[in-house]
Amino acid sequence: MKIVFFGAGYCCRYIIPNLEDKSEIICTHNLKTKPEKYDQVLQIRRLSFRDFLNNKENLLKNVTHILNSIPPLENGDVVYEMLNSIDDKILSKLVWFGYFSSTSVYGNHDGKWVDEETKTSPTNIRGERRLKVENLYMELFKKKKLPTHVFRLPGIYGPGRSALDRILNGNNSVIRLKNHFFSRVHVEDIASAIIKSMTIRTPGQIYNLTDNFPCSAHEVHEYASKLLKTQLPRYLDISSSNLNERVKDFYKDNKRVSNQKIKKILDWTPKFENYKLGLNNIFESLNG
Repeated sequence: MKIVFFGAGYCCRYIIPNLEDKSEIICTHNLKTKPEKYDQVLQIRRLSFRDFLNNKENLLKNVTHILNSIPPLENGDVVYEMLNSIDDKILSKLVWFGYFSSTSVYGNHDGKWVDEETKTSPTNIRGERRLKVENLYMELFKKKKLPTHVFRLPGIYGPGRSALDRILNGNNSVIRLKNHFFSRVHVEDIASAIIKSMTIRTPGQIYNLTDNFPCSAHEVHEYASKLLKTQLPRYLDISSSNLNERVKDFYKDNKRVSNQKIKKILDWTPKFENYKLGLNNIFESLNG
């Protein structure tokens, strides 16, 4: 394998250690490279995306796998622009291309279940941009046979990024809305799904990558408070003037995201099927 991670951030830290031995790995970053403890052992090459563009033909030669987790910009997706502009022969060895999208593409469904067949109707700019880029990559799949795999991600949590960490960092407040659902996924489950997809390749497919248990944000925060044996969170009203517009936009969407498709096609099951299992694992590591 020769794999390129565009935007090698939080999720990639958990994917990379699970790759095949002797894989050639290239990671790009926005500006500064961010070395990890396993870099020397795995001989990872890290560089800025700008430097990658300056030598893209050589760096993409013989690449077999690409994962793009760079968020789209106002004027489009930088990786798409690069791939669409290079000679197809450079990507002749490519067998898998993954794109991290978002469940925000679905918009609001008043708490109902959504799956990959549900009509997409994003309610904010972030969702609109994600959907636009999804469509661009699906066009490349149809026109240039780019082996596209789209993963729609909900809220991502894990060590260092969880309700437990928020509370420990002094943020013990949460919005409480009755019958309001969010989906989420543990970062280790993202990693296991991506590794599985690289093995069981299904070009042209879109997957929801979530756990099994959508629920309210305040339910998660309350459970984290109990694990830490601290006071219950301070509840915020969605109409509060102290909340910024981005947070209010986030709460306009209310839906439960189904993961049945990825379970069936890839035979994948989340290790942390609900937030309690995930938070328990993080809590144990805090005390380990």
